Amino acid sequence: MNRSKTQAARFEQLLAPHMNTLYKTAWRLVGKADEAEDLVQQVLEKIYPQTKKLETIEQLGPWLKKVVYREFVDNYRKRVRRPENYPAEKEDALENLRESEDNPETLVLRAENRQRVLRALDRLDGDNRALVVMHLAEGYTLAELAEIFQIPAETVKTRLRRARARLKKNLLA
Repeated sequence: MNRSKTQAARFEQLLAPHMNTLYKTAWRLVGKADEAEDLVQQVLEKIYPQTKKLETIEQLGPWLKKVVYREFVDNYRKRVRRPENYPAEKEDALENLRESEDNPETLVLRAENRQRVLRALDRLDGDNRALVVMHLAEGYTLAELAEIFQIPAETVKTRLRRARARLKKNLLA
């Protein structure tokens, strides 16, 4: 087996246990399935040449999430600089989630609430959106977020409190 096949096999072996988590993290950050897939693909393309380095990382999961977050931030900054290349309309990112068999009125109310939450999240800047989503939806602890964002835990706590306040204000608007 040549070197590139060995590297590809090792890369796949290292990343396979983390793919679902990477996709969910990307999806929570960008809010769209196709964009989440693109984000994960970008990350995989960037880290593939570093397969040997990946083998030395003790906690690969948090490291990979940090890479996904950084790629998300880079993409966000590029999009802000070139908004004409990014579609303005928002699709329902939660439409593919399994709905329970409730009455039609309940389903409509849930859909409306999801739309309100997504609109409120969309009004947050990229860092605040990522922080709120990763903490509230993904369940990351303050320590884990401090590691991912590479800032002190107290700073995470402060930013999270401010982001929640903005989210609440957006929901009430």
